[in-house]
Amino acid sequence: MNYKDFLEISAQFSLGGLITEQAHPHTVGLSEFAKNDLKTGIQRMKDLDMHVFDVLMNKLDQLAHMNQMVLDTWSKGNRVFICGCGSTGRLALTLETLYRQITKQDNIISFMAGGDVAIIASVEDFEDHPEFGAQQLNELGFKEGDLLISSTEGGETPWVIGAVQEASKIGKPFFLYCNPDEVLTVQRSQDVFNNPNINKINLSVSHQAITGSTRMQCSTVLTYAIGLAILCKENFIDYATNSIKNVRQYYESIDAHQFIAKFIELEADCYLRKEYVFYRSKPNIAINILTDTTERCPTFSLHPFESILDNPINPSWSYFVMDDTEQKYNDSLQAWESLLYGRQPRALSSNYWHKYQHKVGLEKLLSHDISQDQVERRTKYAGGNHYQFRIAYDQDNLEMSWEFVSPQLERIHFEKIKAINDVLGQNIVLKCLINIHSTLLMGRIGRYQSNIMIYVRPTNNKLIDRAIRYVLYLLNQNNVVNENITYALVCENLFEEIKTLVYGESIVLKTFERVKKQFSL
Repeated sequence: MNYKDFLEISAQFSLGGLITEQAHPHTVGLSEFAKNDLKTGIQRMKDLDMHVFDVLMNKLDQLAHMNQMVLDTWSKGNRVFICGCGSTGRLALTLETLYRQITKQDNIISFMAGGDVAIIASVEDFEDHPEFGAQQLNELGFKEGDLLISSTEGGETPWVIGAVQEASKIGKPFFLYCNPDEVLTVQRSQDVFNNPNINKINLSVSHQAITGSTRMQCSTVLTYAIGLAILCKENFIDYATNSIKNVRQYYESIDAHQFIAKFIELEADCYLRKEYVFYRSKPNIAINILTDTTERCPTFSLHPFESILDNPINPSWSYFVMDDTEQKYNDSLQAWESLLYGRQPRALSSNYWHKYQHKVGLEKLLSHDISQDQVERRTKYAGGNHYQFRIAYDQDNLEMSWEFVSPQLERIHFEKIKAINDVLGQNIVLKCLINIHSTLLMGRIGRYQSNIMIYVRPTNNKLIDRAIRYVLYLLNQNNVVNENITYALVCENLFEEIKTLVYGESIVLKTFERVKKQFSL
């Protein structure tokens, strides 16, 4: 696709009017707080998380209806499917894993755009294809009587809409989203709103901590909402009210600055010294940690987790491996099955996906080895020092601990806090804390300006539009004003810069400098 092709369809992806794409006034200057005032930065982000609980409390009646439909589906021997794309896809897989952990049952099927591979290797170009969502749903054996719960932070994701529209042909699926109805004017969203067979639940939580970074508050509210609906067996209103109240009180009680600030500084310093970090967790929270570390790549233009099939191999700054102190893993498949709590990975393998096998096949997934073998392998090919960041949730003693360890396996820093006897709630709080950690960590090393996602990678139509809008924003902020500077002109320049873009570069900054030079003569 060239810039002219994009401009022809750009009206379908001009999403600047969405609340989730706009800057939150409470986090303006977040990048400076990350560098100079972590206490304020942490509190500002935590403030936004607290709003999630208010939104959920106001939606209990609708969530109770979803819970009843879940229970009715199971009572008839049918299955519940949960799907999403990108962040919402990872939350779908997380919820199935937590459900398996808590109930020991397998009557939930989760899937995401690109299959399970996408939990560790972003497959963002799938997002633009509604037919892919429908195809994945059908390949998993979705049938009459089954229930689909779909989620999209923005409310306009084509892949998710393709899946939910397909499900509506034989059932009454759910569509959860996080933007006000009145701003979702694109036709595909309107088609969902006008479909009487689709149950809509609006969970708008306002602007995100960083523009467009819906991996934070949006995915938190969606995870919690769906989690409550699939875990409650009776008396939903009482169950959900007590859970939300207790989790909110617990999160409020945590001195987040005391708990995470030192870890932010330590990890940032590693990367500034061009050193590496291994994240390690046990199966009960592993998918939560893997999700956050994976999502740093598309959000901040970091090199993604490498595959052992890569040639050459370019090591990512951090890498996730399963903690093997209690359980040893013989190979990559066994480690992945443990992370997924006993189920086999769902890669895309039918003939339909033949030309995408290098992206979404099982071989691709297993080449991202998360077993101990990768620690030894990576230490050799990456060189340099590898620190370890161990995150644990002890359900027996109700404790959560974070530990930063030197390459010589000596403890550098350790913090431990009380946990709660609520696996879903503890994972929600852990998600909030690790999101704050990674966001402020990236602010310390300059991967966003103020609260603007300037390192967005233009890998699909939505992200191309986002990059163009951010270039226009920076031009305006720097008083580069000219009547000839239009969306189309910036688009043309951005596509020129894409030709030479490499990991680690900001397409927004490169295009900004290119346009600025043209109009500064």
